[in-house]
Amino acid sequence: MPLEPLFKTRKKEKNKRDLSPLEQLRKGITGNLVRKPLLDEMNKCRCRKITNTPEKVDKVQSLEKKTAAMSDPSVLNNNSTAGTSVPMISPQEMALHSLCKHLLKSRLFRGFYEQRRYVEQVQTYRDIVSLQRTEKDLEKLLRDVSQKLQMFYLSQNQRMWIGVTNSGAIGVSQYPGQTLDIYIWVELDELAFGQYWFTIKTVKFRENEVMLKLKTVRPVEFEIAEKHPLSTRNLSQSVPLIDNSTVTTESQDPSMESSDPPQVSKPVEWKDFQLLFRQWGFSIRGSIYEFLAQDITKKNIKNLLRFLILLSVSLLSAILMTLKFIGIFTIRFMFELSRLTHVLTPTVLKIIDVFNKIIGGFYILLAMIWKDAVVNRGRPQPRNELRYLRYNRPMYKSVTYNIGGEGRRNADDHDNWH
Repeated sequence: MPLEPLFKTRKKEKNKRDLSPLEQLRKGITGNLVRKPLLDEMNKCRCRKITNTPEKVDKVQSLEKKTAAMSDPSVLNNNSTAGTSVPMISPQEMALHSLCKHLLKSRLFRGFYEQRRYVEQVQTYRDIVSLQRTEKDLEKLLRDVSQKLQMFYLSQNQRMWIGVTNSGAIGVSQYPGQTLDIYIWVELDELAFGQYWFTIKTVKFRENEVMLKLKTVRPVEFEIAEKHPLSTRNLSQSVPLIDNSTVTTESQDPSMESSDPPQVSKPVEWKDFQLLFRQWGFSIRGSIYEFLAQDITKKNIKNLLRFLILLSVSLLSAILMTLKFIGIFTIRFMFELSRLTHVLTPTVLKIIDVFNKIIGGFYILLAMIWKDAVVNRGRPQPRNELRYLRYNRPMYKSVTYNIGGEGRRNADDHDNWH
């Protein structure tokens, strides 16, 4: 009977220990500083092999009672008035502190120590460190931590100064184009302005300030090239192509001839081109390395693959829809074209017939004119045979009447002729 709550509490404590600091911040399950020694002792008791001895059960119950008594606000107030200084920190704030330290501790980065300014919120001076432009991951992490701290202390302590700001707090950077838009306000030892390698030791949470504690690892050393980069344009302008003989420059002012030493121009050799090609190779290699270091990341590759997949799907769908619309348009166009052809066929045939008749009549007219003008040109015209009537035709013969059968036969013949 008394062992069941013991197993339950042991399971709860184990689940609490397995949670990350961020989950502890969300659920608010981190213990108070006052109860920490008692909870450690309880965990030690619970981690041992549990037996049915009543002495161990009584010991665990007494420890739970002491923990409940210590978590009482009245007890904490009495302890504070009695002289024991116990910091009043909520479990959420403790989890936030541990989360910030866990995320930022032991981070190595490259930055510029730019200047030192006075901060009114803390009434002291702070050193300003900016991040080098390749430290994008740390910039994102610092912005996330700063936003979480500002959201938390907005209701707890509005006077809290967070030592991570953007360029709006200091203005223009002294290293334009080489730094990111984020600045860290810290306390550094006597250090000269310049570029250094830093590491984050811890995060300090004071009464009115949240500050990162940095450790200077070493300064960043740059190799200064003794020779300036050469180019074909500079070579053609500065070094003329001449023979190996020395040529002295002619000056228009005779007074300058005695003061200026004679300048000897050197011819362009193969070594100059080798140096030029070598410098080009170094610059190309540096740009490729910077591109691979900054842009070829896991997130960018994932976004690129996602973009390519979406692009291919969109192109495929666009092609299918285009083919669909082209097919529908072609079918409708053929249908309407067949209807138009069916309707216009009689009209077109009539128009063709009209033009055929017009052109045929025109050719017939030309043929008749050609016949009258060419064919009948030398022939005599026929006589006009119809100028008078010939009355000697049978139809104009007189009718005779014979008496008897002959006369009747002649009458019948005449009727038959008619």
